[in-house]
Amino acid sequence: MNEREICERIAEILNLEHDCSKGIDDLLKILEYEINEYRKSLEEQAMFMEAQIEELSRSYEEISTLLEISEIFGTFEFPLNLQDKLEKVIRLLRNVIKFESYLVHLESELTVGDLNREEIEPEIGNPEKTVLIEPGKSEKFSNLLFVPIKGNKYYGYVCFVGKEDGGVFTAGDRKIAEMTARYIASALDRLDFLKKEIERERLEEQLNIARQIQTNLLPRKIPEIGFVEADACSQPAVQVGGDYYDFFVSQEKRFLTVVGDVAGKSVPAALLMSAVRSYLKVLVTTCPDLEKLVNRLNTILCEDMTNDRFVTMAFIEISPDGTLNLINAGHNPVYFLHKGELVKIEASAIPIGITEWEYKKHTIHLKPDTFVISYSDGLTEARNEAGEEFGYERLEKILREFKGETPAELLEALRKRVKSFMGDAQQHDDMTIVVLKYKGQQEVE
Repeated sequence: MNEREICERIAEILNLEHDCSKGIDDLLKILEYEINEYRKSLEEQAMFMEAQIEELSRSYEEISTLLEISEIFGTFEFPLNLQDKLEKVIRLLRNVIKFESYLVHLESELTVGDLNREEIEPEIGNPEKTVLIEPGKSEKFSNLLFVPIKGNKYYGYVCFVGKEDGGVFTAGDRKIAEMTARYIASALDRLDFLKKEIERERLEEQLNIARQIQTNLLPRKIPEIGFVEADACSQPAVQVGGDYYDFFVSQEKRFLTVVGDVAGKSVPAALLMSAVRSYLKVLVTTCPDLEKLVNRLNTILCEDMTNDRFVTMAFIEISPDGTLNLINAGHNPVYFLHKGELVKIEASAIPIGITEWEYKKHTIHLKPDTFVISYSDGLTEARNEAGEEFGYERLEKILREFKGETPAELLEALRKRVKSFMGDAQQHDDMTIVVLKYKGQQEVE
């Protein structure tokens, strides 16, 4: 191939129009220029590919690190072994973020790292937000990355200072730190939930025990005495409650029934109820007179109770001849039912434990086969799903329509009607019902 043919071939490759009769030198210069430009383009592409590979490699390392951190905190353990997990995570993060110093502080848990809290925290404005201090922005730290650990609540923070290679913290470093903080917070959320569940179960177990104890404080059996028949029930709104009832037979063969309702519900009311029961057990044996018994009980409780605590109580004492002495200290009305005729006697005194008071008895004479009904306000204030109360009208209607013969039958009728009225509504107050029946004067052994 001669020079002219070579010239024409080069011109064809370069897609140029060139007069090859004038020589090939100018065309060779153009070819050399194009080759140099092509070499530069290849070098730039190689550098770009290298940067891309480096970025992909870093991304892979970051993703791999986050997956390992996720596995460390995703594994459910109890106890959590938090310090051991944090040490593993810090080793992983050091390879990716390449920080010089660090601090992980968890409030009420632990603090690990080689930084000082007293130096870091004054530099942070809002501890619940990520803070990035760049070079020249702080007198103490040339470069700092602060990330809060927040889940269902604020737990603490993770902080990194300085880069091993002298660089600055990047957006990628911030993203990894924030993701790590989320994993830690998620683990702490689960731990917090588990602790609450354990505490709830422990409390529930203790309340169940308390309920058993309280149930045992109520009469296990009703004293048998010829002239009175009785039945009763008590259902707390929660595991334990503040309602109370009891039966006593005096040396004079008088039958005493006590129904009480402590202000409040649950454990505080149950504790006060227990104290009332203990005082009453002692006073019944030392105060044969009903008025003295009630006044003495009030004096004791006034000394022991705070201003926001009191007890409504109904004391019903029946003698063999049908004489009934009633002291209603702020309690619900007591009903007397005889052959469809209903009489209601309201409270005539203030509740027990508020202040000194002279309690006086109300005396009536019962006819044989008279029912006496005492109860707590959990009966009349029972609510249905619409929020409507059972009320006194429904109670009185049930009593007037009752055709049974025994206290057990009347008690069951009341319980069924209240339960049917409430439907699926939750019981919101303790409910106690005591039903007595005076059967007439009989020989008492």
